[in-house]
This record gives sequence, C-alpha cells and structure tokens, in this order.
Amino acid sequence: MHNGLTVLPQTEKFLHGTKVAYGILVQSALLGQDDVLAQLTGAYQRFHLPTTLAELEVDINNQAEIDKVIAHTLRPVESIHYLPVTLTPDTLRAAFKKVESFKA
Repeated sequence: MHNGLTVLPQTEKFLHGTKVAYGILVQSALLGQDDVLAQLTGAYQRFHLPTTLAELEVDINNQAEIDKVIAHTLRPVESIHYLPVTLTPDTLRAAFKKVESFKA
C-alpha cells in the first residue's frame, strides 16, 4: 500500500511509516478484520496517524488518482499479494471505501 501511495506527488511529504500505517488499515479491511480496524482507528486518532486518505492529501473521489494508486499497489512485485485474499482493483477500491467510512 505504501508503494502505491508514492505514485502521487502530494504524498512525498509524509513519512514512510505514516503511509504504512494507512496501509495497515486497508489490509485489515481486505481481511475482514473489523475488530482490528476499530482498534487501530482509535489508536491512530490518539497518535495523530492518518485514518483517511484525505489526511494524506489524497481525494478518495478522484478516480484517476485512486486508479494510479491501485495499479501501482497491485503490481505483481508488491508484497500485498502475500495476503490470503483475492485482489482485484475492485476489492482494493472497496477496502479503501470501507476504511474511509469506518468510525471507531
């Protein structure tokens, strides 16, 4: 997930770990781990880590940007493919939307 976000120039100013933190939320959504997503969202809010793409200056409604992030994230060389789920652009997009709408 981190690597996918790096294709957008506005994310350059954010630390590696900050982008990884958001990626862990997406991973939890992909795995259907709502309990983990709730715990992490609460903790991230306390520690001022991003719980939305907007906090990384990415607009979830900007289809072109999200498509770029998804395409880069789903490259065959990316570690996201180690997850035990079927990954498609649609499943990743759905995970983004779940994270974006999740309330701890």
